[in-house]
Amino acid sequence: MVKGKGRSKLWRPLGVAIAAAIGALAVTGGGGAGGGAGSRSATDSRTQAPSHLVPGRQAPLVAELTAVHRAQASIRRLENAPGMPTCPPPSIPAATYPPGNTYGVPFLAAVTNAEILTGYDEWTANHPIWTVGSTTYHLYPWQAKIYDISGWVTGLLQLPNLSADISSQDVVFCDQGGQRCVSAHPPAGGCIHVNLSGAPVPGQPPPPTITNDPPPGQKCYQAPNFCLPYVITLTPVGTSTLTVTGVQPDGALMLSVTTSAVSALSITIPHVSESCQDAPTTITLSTQEPASFPPGAPIKPNRGDPDLRGLQTPPVPLTGPLASASSIVASNDFSVPAFSQTACPLLAAVFDGPLGGWNKLSPQQPASVNNNYFDKTPPPADAGTPGWVQFSATTTVSSLGIPVGPPAGFSLGPER
Repeated sequence: MVKGKGRSKLWRPLGVAIAAAIGALAVTGGGGAGGGAGSRSATDSRTQAPSHLVPGRQAPLVAELTAVHRAQASIRRLENAPGMPTCPPPSIPAATYPPGNTYGVPFLAAVTNAEILTGYDEWTANHPIWTVGSTTYHLYPWQAKIYDISGWVTGLLQLPNLSADISSQDVVFCDQGGQRCVSAHPPAGGCIHVNLSGAPVPGQPPPPTITNDPPPGQKCYQAPNFCLPYVITLTPVGTSTLTVTGVQPDGALMLSVTTSAVSALSITIPHVSESCQDAPTTITLSTQEPASFPPGAPIKPNRGDPDLRGLQTPPVPLTGPLASASSIVASNDFSVPAFSQTACPLLAAVFDGPLGGWNKLSPQQPASVNNNYFDKTPPPADAGTPGWVQFSATTTVSSLGIPVGPPAGFSLGPER
């Protein structure tokens, strides 16, 4: 597992992404409520505290049971709320109760606006203003982005320690559009997109951005729309963990999520068809911003140039009444496995370079000199390294029946 770094002593490192680099990456969940016809509903008949309650424990246990049943109602609302992922969520597990179990509160988390940012270029960071003739361009050092990642996460939040172990079948990415994603009529919300840019060479404007998101009504791979039909999917693997690591004075919850995913790429154009996947990427996401850059991160730009090495989407704790709570989880301290130059040389040549990032040498230099991945012999197992890749996502979580923060009697310590 890749460890993150944070300001708080409660910080616990966490997983997508996509890579797709991760590139992938991996993902965690969040917010309003819902439940589809295919969902497993919790047992509605258990509305009273069990008869085996120990004297002195009734009040806390009744509060816990109340949280369970309020959560069920919130889940049913979230699925169809505006702005939520378009694919069906996984089945919601039933609540668990003693004896023989801990109290498990079902939750549904929506993951939206998730993206992987990579392709950092130290040369571009040192040349943010680029002028060709009478035209001035403002250059951005993060030259590659994998975006429009969305999905669902469900599971049981254990009481009173506020943590969850989530199986891979309980994480769903909305990325099953396949070849329809690069057609003239892609399915809404069912595709992962990518933008690939580059640094300019002397006397020339910046090169056009290559994407797999065609203009409305146009099929990808039709000149001159600069669209190449890359299809990207993410597959969760292993067990993800969600932990509430702290509570701020205003009741906002600090979250940590660890998750893993495999990124798959494919492209089909006339006379060429290729597909491959990388090894699983494991990432730790948090609602706390790291206090420093990971070792080996990009160097600081020249004096006077903006320093954009940090998280471009800052983390935000889970704030507000949980019935409408959202947070932003992020990380820049993880590695992304390379795509195989043997199994898929075309896709590896396109995606491994941006994952590695570029050093401060001129873009006129060959990749064997200015790219942090291709300049190594033999090529390392990881194309993306800490500080050179970052992942962020907005999470919206179904209400746990808790107005703000955990109810009285909850603690972050070991279970009672």
